[in-house]
Amino acid sequence: MTKYGYVSGWLQDSVIKQDDFESQAKILLSMGIPYDHCFADVFRQNNKERYQLFKFLTTVAQEGDVLVVPTLTCLYSNIRELCCLMYIVEDTGIIIQSSDMDLSSDSDSSDWIIVSQLAHLDYVHYLRYKRASKAVKRVKHETTLNVGGRHKRVITPKYRQAYEYLQSHTYAATQLKFRLSKSTLYRIKRQIDNKNKQPISKVQSYDASRGDVQ
Repeated sequence: MTKYGYVSGWLQDSVIKQDDFESQAKILLSMGIPYDHCFADVFRQNNKERYQLFKFLTTVAQEGDVLVVPTLTCLYSNIRELCCLMYIVEDTGIIIQSSDMDLSSDSDSSDWIIVSQLAHLDYVHYLRYKRASKAVKRVKHETTLNVGGRHKRVITPKYRQAYEYLQSHTYAATQLKFRLSKSTLYRIKRQIDNKNKQPISKVQSYDASRGDVQ
């Protein structure tokens, strides 16, 4: 088991008024961590990447090693980075120690953090699944629509002319004249014939002077 140290933060700057890096570095060195076992990331402008931290986690850290930090917030800036960190800590088997918490395999607080973050990840996965499911349904619906923007079941004036022409001509002649497929002509004929077969409701009225139904 080897102890390492890590610190991150902003240097004192005339524009960025946060200078927590220097104070946290002093705290880390006062914990007795050898200088050559310390890793540090200095934030500059909008760059808050933790290159040295992930270098340690991916190339140096061994199972059972201890990473000492002044505070746990040195390790992450947002929920996404914390989630990633939790998985790496679990995979490598290292122990994270800080002045505000002991994050190890036998720590009740570490179990609470890991469980809460996993629950958050599950919820994020659920939202992504619902979004993907809606996208698939939308694509399937769009494929059922006619590319031209007009529903293919609408009887256009051209289709009606073809139907009238078909009454006294063959399918082949109608195809040639209107440039329609035989299957389309079948559909047009069937659709118009079915519509013509539907009963037409007539409103009847009673003429009192005649005494009959009109």
